[in-house]
Amino acid sequence: MDGSTIVKAMKDQDITLVTSLPCDKARGLFFSIPREFRHVGLTREEDGIGISAGASFAGARPMMVIQSSGLGNMFNALLSLTFTYQLPLPILASWRGTETETIAAQVPFNRPLPEILSSARIPFTIISGSDQQEAIENSIASSFRNSTPHVILLKPGCDEDCPEPLLPDRSFFLRSGTLEYQRNWRIPEMTRFDAIEVVARAVSGEVIVSNIGIPSRELFFIRDRPLNMYMLGSYTQASPIGLGIAVCSDREVIVLDGDGSLLGSSVLPVIAAASPGHLTVVCLDNGVFGSTGNQPRPGRDRTDLRLMAIGAGFDHTWTVHTREELGEALSAAHSGPKFIHARISPGNRDVPTIPLTPIEIRDRFMSAIGSSVPG
Repeated sequence: MDGSTIVKAMKDQDITLVTSLPCDKARGLFFSIPREFRHVGLTREEDGIGISAGASFAGARPMMVIQSSGLGNMFNALLSLTFTYQLPLPILASWRGTETETIAAQVPFNRPLPEILSSARIPFTIISGSDQQEAIENSIASSFRNSTPHVILLKPGCDEDCPEPLLPDRSFFLRSGTLEYQRNWRIPEMTRFDAIEVVARAVSGEVIVSNIGIPSRELFFIRDRPLNMYMLGSYTQASPIGLGIAVCSDREVIVLDGDGSLLGSSVLPVIAAASPGHLTVVCLDNGVFGSTGNQPRPGRDRTDLRLMAIGAGFDHTWTVHTREELGEALSAAHSGPKFIHARISPGNRDVPTIPLTPIEIRDRFMSAIGSSVPG
């Protein structure tokens, strides 16, 4: 079975967005995917879970293509996001660590992978022959039919006929430019509650994706609306979800993310590369892990999130300290993606928990943006 057969199986199942991180054992397949599908390349597999979830919320049909070892980076997000909100996600994984593996480090996690998937109750299919297009299609169909992840383990040799295109010309690396940056950090005049209130009062038809824990609870308390996507778990996945929605819809999307969450992710260069013009990431930076008791985070006095966004490739960035500055940045007429570094004071407002189940949040959100609710 060559890469074209795999691509055909994916196309026959109407896959509309593929996120991927390459594997050497299926290198030709990973070259072909960006040519054949709407594609978002990853630098960490876990971010693909959030991007795929956002795509599903927007009514797309996502799929991930990775090396099987990447599943180890994905389990928490897979269970706390994909399973919790009952979302489909077929995952094609080049299976490492089998009896033909020559790299010792690939064996401990990958060889017992079927047992690991079984213990997590994640459906999977092993592809071992040369004529398995139907099995791949059935696995993809099962994922969407049952609104669940489904891992397709592709054994070595199944994709050995994939061609390997030439690498880009060296001119690909030529870059020039001047960066002038002046940091002017002041004492913040907002709490997180204040900043969320500015955003919540400013929107009309925009989508808001809110980070896990107290930020979502504060947003619900300030202004609950069906176009709010409340996260109940999946640390680091707010901005990936926002990216998935933005890539697969025309909706203006605002993400309320946190400093700790963004520092725990590698999604900023992925967003900059995808470059959706209608995505704004608001980084609520209080220098602490707010939802777990306000413990100080590493680098709170020196790590500059805005400078990180610039380095990742964002062209439109702001640092704000007041309600007025945040409002001006939100309304600035720039094609995105936009990054707003909102420096805020620590502290949590005493607000109740969100009285909605994950499925209720999912269904009313998808109905609000006009996509089909599963089932």
